[in-house]
Amino acid sequence: MFRPLTEVPEWVLLVEDEAIQQTLLKAVVNRLLPKVPVDQVSTVDEAQAWFDRRWAGHHDLTYGLVILDLGLPRASGFEVLEWLRERRDLEEISVVVLTASENPLDAEHAFHLGARGYYQKPADTAVYREIFQEILGRSPAVVRAAASRRSVRAR
Repeated sequence: MFRPLTEVPEWVLLVEDEAIQQTLLKAVVNRLLPKVPVDQVSTVDEAQAWFDRRWAGHHDLTYGLVILDLGLPRASGFEVLEWLRERRDLEEISVVVLTASENPLDAEHAFHLGARGYYQKPADTAVYREIFQEILGRSPAVVRAAASRRSVRAR
């Protein structure tokens, strides 16, 4: 079960604690969405602080995408989902879980908390591109064209 995004996100936040995964995910997102800013954090506390900083700066957070790992240090990624859903101003943000967990109950719980999608991290790194194409609901050429148009309109 997955609901593709209906618009190109204006920002992407990677919540991932493994440096190799951060680098890989950022490279895939940058390739598919070259005009979209990508930030990364490693813990639940850092994710919450990122949102608080953006909100305090009066940024519109509605049209963003969070790629969330569940296996974070000191606290689970579920806590990020719960925290986002408890805040009325952030509850509409699109969150896609990308995790190593093979537990089907984790997927069920993530969807219950409002995740838009749930993927198990692939062993083959080439599959990441396919996952992000599915998340975006578009081919890479269409994604690049849409991102380019959005950046022109924002100016």
